[in-house]
Amino acid sequence: MADPLFQPLRIGPLEIPNRLIMPPVKLGYGTRAGEVTERHIAFYRRRAEGGVGLIVTEPMYVAPNGKEIPTQLGLHEDHLVEGLKRLVEAVHDAGGRIAAHINHAGRAANPKLVPEAERVSSSAVPCPSNGVIPRPLTLKEIPRYVDLFAQGARRAREAGFDAVEIPFSHGYLIHQFLSPHSNRREDEYGGDFEARLRFGREVIAAVKGAVGEDFPIIVRINAKDYVEGGLELEDALRLAPELQKMGVSALSVTSGTMCESVPFCLYPIGTPKANLLPMASRIKAQVSIPVAVAGRVRTPGLARKALERGQADLIGLGRPLLADPDLPRKAREGREEAIVLCAACHQGCLAELRKGQSTSCMFNPETGREAEVRVAPAERRRRVMVIGGGPGGMEAALVAARRGHRVDLYEREDRLGGMFLLATKVPHKEEFADYIRTMDVLLREAGVRVHLRREVDPGLVRREAPDAVVVATGAEPVVPPFPGLQEVPWSTAYDLLAGKVELEAGEVFIIGAGTTGLETAEYLARQGMRCTVVRRRDVLGDKLDMLIRNMLLKRLKELGVEVLTGLEVVRLEPIPRGTRIIARSYPEGTGERIFEADVILLAMGLRSRRDLAETLRGEVELYEVGDCVKPREALDAIREGFEVGLKL
Repeated sequence: MADPLFQPLRIGPLEIPNRLIMPPVKLGYGTRAGEVTERHIAFYRRRAEGGVGLIVTEPMYVAPNGKEIPTQLGLHEDHLVEGLKRLVEAVHDAGGRIAAHINHAGRAANPKLVPEAERVSSSAVPCPSNGVIPRPLTLKEIPRYVDLFAQGARRAREAGFDAVEIPFSHGYLIHQFLSPHSNRREDEYGGDFEARLRFGREVIAAVKGAVGEDFPIIVRINAKDYVEGGLELEDALRLAPELQKMGVSALSVTSGTMCESVPFCLYPIGTPKANLLPMASRIKAQVSIPVAVAGRVRTPGLARKALERGQADLIGLGRPLLADPDLPRKAREGREEAIVLCAACHQGCLAELRKGQSTSCMFNPETGREAEVRVAPAERRRRVMVIGGGPGGMEAALVAARRGHRVDLYEREDRLGGMFLLATKVPHKEEFADYIRTMDVLLREAGVRVHLRREVDPGLVRREAPDAVVVATGAEPVVPPFPGLQEVPWSTAYDLLAGKVELEAGEVFIIGAGTTGLETAEYLARQGMRCTVVRRRDVLGDKLDMLIRNMLLKRLKELGVEVLTGLEVVRLEPIPRGTRIIARSYPEGTGERIFEADVILLAMGLRSRRDLAETLRGEVELYEVGDCVKPREALDAIREGFEVGLKL
């Protein structure tokens, strides 16, 4: 039976070779003038080389007052066409097809980039996520904004793009007219469904007039806004056939708004998996044009089932192609166990964008660097010893082996993963385990000899006499000397998650409200335990991405977890049924508070294991990666492992 993933499909006059597409992913690789850079070209070329059927660019703004990020691609001026031609040619030369996503963010535009008077929308409805209160477009202005889309589409065709995509979704400008939540107008552009659709209808007509009837137009629509008073599935079922009547070539189903329901636009961990498939199926039943869907459909197996069930015609893989651009090719070759699967962590992609950086990927250090780095064969083969099988050690071993070195990887536990294994135990991070499984496959494919249950000491290193040693020995929990600690029941959150201790139902007092403390509280609360989490500082989960942190704190509140800041534990006392905790306000040191709990859990960070590295320093060619350098995130460890692998 033919694989449904790899059947061709026509989008209007455009034929694509398979059913996998890359929907828009914000990159931040452009210049501040919106120009294409070599990073863009190399990034999109690499995705085309991986075999995806159609690439849709990141959102390209049609006017400067519609920008979301400072280094976003633009399509608002004619001089940008030449750079875009080079991008399109690179994708075509790699055998790919590419559509231009043209957009105006409206009230979701970045207020740091757009002067107050130019922040526009259908109505003066505030955008909670950025604090913008837009001004309504006047009747005189609306035709100019319609024409902005038409001119953007014209430039896209002139640049050689194979199609354009226009968002009637995500709370952007067209959607702001379409949704009754954001459209409070009382003229011909507001009121009932048909009036609210008028702006979008005029955009489609103008775009068709600019690009011709033979140029494919794809429209992204929300299956649901997840906003009170916003669009529901019934609205999407009405909208879809209207768009087909307008001459649209395909639909792409998504959800959420960038103002009110950001998680349902971006789908980080903690959001439903593949929840749009049933809704896409109902939308597909209303039209005869192709329907695409995205939203945590992360594996070829799930994509295949969706196609077989008729839930969609095309499957969108955005962040999954950041993690592994070769996902389509590996699926075609029957090597799905070798696909590095996205875990929806946001650590390298959207979290980096929110920090003012550009898109990368925690699992793929080459993402965004395709123009500058290459895993090339080494000049001479060397014997490399990697000590520690966490994310940094695995990455260093893999890159070194792919460059032709003979690599031995030592791990003292009975499986690979290091501290990263603990992340797989907490709610919503189960998919992190896929990374460890895949790395095990890739390491063995690359010829790395993996030694489990092997503790490495200086003597073993000297006997093996490698040409280079990579120390990735990680870190161990910090245990402060709290007065009374050794007299009461206690453990570390790390040992709990590692399965080294077990807790019975009861009251748990967690000291430390960083990532580990908060996630452990959710883990225990879902088992019926009552948890209190305290921290001296007033910042909670400061290493978490803002979006994921807010979602986690909301879940903890719903579970009844008490999270307190500004408290310092000063003493622990045994009592007949557990422990009394004495805390004071921090930094004042006044106002004692008393708590009681059955057990104390410490989640106060990690301390680097440096003994082995310090002993070997000066004896061997030595490299250090990950937490043994300084406890940080897996993103940092994997990047360091990659860089060391390139140096060897």
